Amino acid sequence: MKKEKIQQWFNYRWLAILLLATLCAALASVSLKLPFLLLAVILSFVGLLFAYHKWIWLVLFILSNVPTLTSTLLARSQPFSTGKTVLFFILFLLTLGSSYYIARKNEIIPSVSWKYFSLPKTLAGFGFIFLVSILTGIFAQVTKQAPTTNNQEALNQLQTMIPIAVFAAQTLGAAFLEELVYRVGFFEIIFKNQKYLAFIGALLLFAYMHSPSDLYSWLTYGLMSLVLTSFYAKYRNFYLNMSIHLTWNLFGLLLALLIK
Repeated sequence: MKKEKIQQWFNYRWLAILLLATLCAALASVSLKLPFLLLAVILSFVGLLFAYHKWIWLVLFILSNVPTLTSTLLARSQPFSTGKTVLFFILFLLTLGSSYYIARKNEIIPSVSWKYFSLPKTLAGFGFIFLVSILTGIFAQVTKQAPTTNNQEALNQLQTMIPIAVFAAQTLGAAFLEELVYRVGFFEIIFKNQKYLAFIGALLLFAYMHSPSDLYSWLTYGLMSLVLTSFYAKYRNFYLNMSIHLTWNLFGLLLALLIK
């Protein structure tokens, strides 16, 4: 009887985490002047990940930010020397390898095989993203907004401060890391048995993490996320999603180099 009662209380651990996160967020907002709502959401989310043994997603999320964080920190002091470039690529390869190892060990993606790659589906996915980018461009013209985002401007600035090889590596590597975190992570780890919650979570967090600041930027990353999340929801194929995302990033990279 006592064991059953403990189990019943344990089933409501989510409530205890939410209350504790809210309390901590309130204290931090008062003492440190931090935004209460955002902090409460972050603390609750992290707490629930640990409480329900889904902390692997948090590890993958942290790893996905290593390349950009590394290049940004190294670029603070110029010039960007050969030694810094070597250091970046060592950490970059370690990040990719560690992420793949964790994903395979936890059986959330299959081992690499040509059967998971489809050129027609990849081109279809790229075509859909290209189409929504045209639509958002039209929206920007109609509403007289600048057809750019804070995230893109930050990337453009970073591009001028780091070697092109470093910028290309982190741009293309983002396709692997982001699909692993936002699509695979939500569908196979966080909401494995709730596909609708997984869809909404993957859609929104991917867009939010690209720092949208207005309606145009929300549409830009939201619609891109909608395409990628829809493809994963339909095919549950990490390598297909990675291929679509990689093709789009490669297109953007080549376009940036041509314009430059």
